[in-house]
Amino acid sequence: MAVDAKSLAFEIQAAWAAPSQPGALFEAAGRAFARLVGHRLYTATWIVPGGAEVERLHSTNEAVYPVGGRKPVTQDDYDKLTNEGGRPFLARTPAEFASFPDQAVIVGLGLGAVMNLPVFYDGRVLGTVNLLDREGVYGEHQLDGAMLLAQQLLPAFLR
Repeated sequence: MAVDAKSLAFEIQAAWAAPSQPGALFEAAGRAFARLVGHRLYTATWIVPGGAEVERLHSTNEAVYPVGGRKPVTQDDYDKLTNEGGRPFLARTPAEFASFPDQAVIVGLGLGAVMNLPVFYDGRVLGTVNLLDREGVYGEHQLDGAMLLAQQLLPAFLR
């Protein structure tokens, strides 16, 4: 049976009313992303005011990618595409995310595909939902549904 992104978006929206935010919302979204596209690592980062760093809001692997951890925003094609342009980034192989400063860590975790999904509001990107899995798992055909789900996390990015 095919998974419907719209139905999953409504499931995430139902979590908006749950206590223990934003954790309840991130958990509901994680379940939805797992059903729609799958993931072995799921993080969410928001762009810190000033735009020089991003900070992790959620992580399914806190030992390697702890919540609250920060990293610098690199002024590169990825940043122009996703953080400035509001378009998703898709890498099917490690070579396609070779510019990531933590590429070796990602590959060391057995991950080889990346889907970074911008969350935006009021004309600007607030941050990204970052899904990672085995090499070759993600494709262009998954982006529209994944973007629909990512945008349901907007309340967790409003600060």
